[in-house]
Amino acid sequence: MKKYIYFISILSALSFGSCSDYLDTAKELSANLTIDQVFENSTYTREWHNNIFNCITEYSGLGSSTNGGNGINCNPWSAMSGEIMQNNGAVKNLLESGYTAGNAQFHRWDTEYMYIRQAMIFLQKAKPIGNQGDVASLSEDNVNRMKAEARFFIAYCYFTMFELYGPVAIVPELADPENPNIDYPRASTDEMVNVIDSLLQDVINDPALPASIYKNGTFNYTEMTRPTKVVALALRAKLSVYAASPLLNGGFAEALTVKNKDGKRLFPDYDANKWVIAKQRLEELITFAEAQGHKLYYSADSDANKSVYELFQNYNDEILWATSVNERSTNVGDKRVTPRDMFASYGNIGVSQEVVDAFFMNNGLCIDDQGSGYKEDGFESVFNPASSIGRTDPNIFNMYANREARFYASVAYQGRSWHLQPNNSTNYAIGFAKGQAADNSSTDCPRGGYLLYKFYSHQVAFFTGTGIVDHYNKPSILFRLADFYLYYAEVCNEINPSDQNIIDYIDKIRTRAGISGYREMQDSGIKTNVIGNYQAQKEAIIHERYVELYAEGQRYFDMCRWMICEPGKSKYGDIRKFSGLNMNGYANLPLNDDNTFFKRVPIESRSAWSKKYYFYPIPQQEINKSKGALLVQNPLWEKAEE
Repeated sequence: MKKYIYFISILSALSFGSCSDYLDTAKELSANLTIDQVFENSTYTREWHNNIFNCITEYSGLGSSTNGGNGINCNPWSAMSGEIMQNNGAVKNLLESGYTAGNAQFHRWDTEYMYIRQAMIFLQKAKPIGNQGDVASLSEDNVNRMKAEARFFIAYCYFTMFELYGPVAIVPELADPENPNIDYPRASTDEMVNVIDSLLQDVINDPALPASIYKNGTFNYTEMTRPTKVVALALRAKLSVYAASPLLNGGFAEALTVKNKDGKRLFPDYDANKWVIAKQRLEELITFAEAQGHKLYYSADSDANKSVYELFQNYNDEILWATSVNERSTNVGDKRVTPRDMFASYGNIGVSQEVVDAFFMNNGLCIDDQGSGYKEDGFESVFNPASSIGRTDPNIFNMYANREARFYASVAYQGRSWHLQPNNSTNYAIGFAKGQAADNSSTDCPRGGYLLYKFYSHQVAFFTGTGIVDHYNKPSILFRLADFYLYYAEVCNEINPSDQNIIDYIDKIRTRAGISGYREMQDSGIKTNVIGNYQAQKEAIIHERYVELYAEGQRYFDMCRWMICEPGKSKYGDIRKFSGLNMNGYANLPLNDDNTFFKRVPIESRSAWSKKYYFYPIPQQEINKSKGALLVQNPLWEKAEE
């Protein structure tokens, strides 16, 4: 950090008014100040603290935001994992062309270390300012809470790097950035976990931090993004699950030989006790969060279609932590998942066929389970639960019939009506096939014949007319309870496959989605080969997380920590599979015609996928800057670069 600080475009992450306009307070501050002058002024002190919040990854940033260079505040991971088919940006063909340690774009390295340093300076310099009650004052209580938050964000920054790279260097002090000899080795995995865990334990024990943003049935909207004990417990639990998972717990054979220059191993042998620790951490979180009133969200009438839709439209008691973004703007969000024949829309964020196939049938069975009722042999009428008038769509490919609520909330498919029909087009239906209004004659189309529909507000319509809505405020969720229920099922299965909690917690999620749970299916004889079977339960958890957390930015990291991206590892894990429907085909041809739209086709050959991708490469420029060669590269990347 230079002696003088130049403030510019600092986003105030905390000062906002109503839910409809918060975070609308980007400020242009420019002043040449010494660090000491910053912390003599309450306004500048708050701005310094607020800027640390920009370390938060914005997973709702699908679409054009994935063009960003370092990618810290965006979500290329849904495209990387095969969840979405992006038709723009640097991530579009990334796993077809591949990347190296020298040209990989979506790094967290430089920026997260920058925010760690900002937080460390705050902890060292921040102090109460002014007299209590003065408008410009900064009370001791304020400072204590802000310091607890700064410690949380140091832990958060280290975790987000750990999630992507594995263990990284721990910076123990505020070193002089002008010192050309600064050089840190990477910590070991266990050291990394212990440092983050210790930071979070301090935050959890700090009386300055509130228990939750949710209290007495309402949210404190003015502090939505501020960390709480619930948030710290959630991050600590997530860290423990990662530490126990195969990638970081002895499962990556090539990683076990990676050593620092002094011979210290970075990756440990398998330790079964790490699952026990993860179970304890998750139980601490779940018990505390539920005591604060957090629970799975259900609509007022417990209708599954409404429940899985409304979950992402309003702040609710399932949310443990949300970012400060509460609007999917017309340029980044909803407009990119609207068919282009709607008013001035782009329609270029698609859904892969693998995702479509992953959603369950409405009876709770997989599409290839015996007795599921799944068909691909014709067309039928299908009810559109999103339609404002309760519309039943005619001539829908029966691949999309009798699917679960999460499917209809997530995927816009051929022939589906819109939630609000365009003006003067009461019989509007989406058309992706050749010659139709949203076909591939323009890049403003999905690549595989489906558009992402999850998160879309049914109040938004991009067409001309009076009273139209082109935006809607809604939460951008970082942590929600369902995610941690499924983590809990996972760790229980690793410890004792006979533990009833495994099925109980999976079934909590399935019940909310309106489908039969595994216990109900076993009791009725529909599906009897899951409960108590370690491998079957593991696959059920992988499958449930795929569907429940679809497009929320988590699947890429799940696939990597499980090490299931290669063929044969899991039915739902082969990252090389990336297909869609035939957008060069026509909708009016027989299903057995080679030129029909309704035919699975590969979208790209993801042959670039390699085992080295399980860890993102340490930026090559950072390796090169390590004058003492203290910073070593992740497994398999060095050989690939030579």
